[in-house]
Amino acid sequence: MKQEVFVEGMKCEGCAKGVKEKFESIKGVESVSVDLKGKKATINTRSVIDKATFVAVLEDTKYSVVE
Repeated sequence: MKQEVFVEGMKCEGCAKGVKEKFESIKGVESVSVDLKGKKATINTRSVIDKATFVAVLEDTKYSVVE
């Protein structure tokens, strides 16, 4: 299943890598690709993951999930 999440606060490839690693740490996530220009992460999952989970994993970082 493919899910898309928009992320604010990414300014460089290092930021994108950090967001990718955070999302990859979520149980059920199979792969993540981050589009820095589009401020978007595309996440392949085994089943639907609630948006609150993506928000929570970015807590205490300079990144945030947006609508």
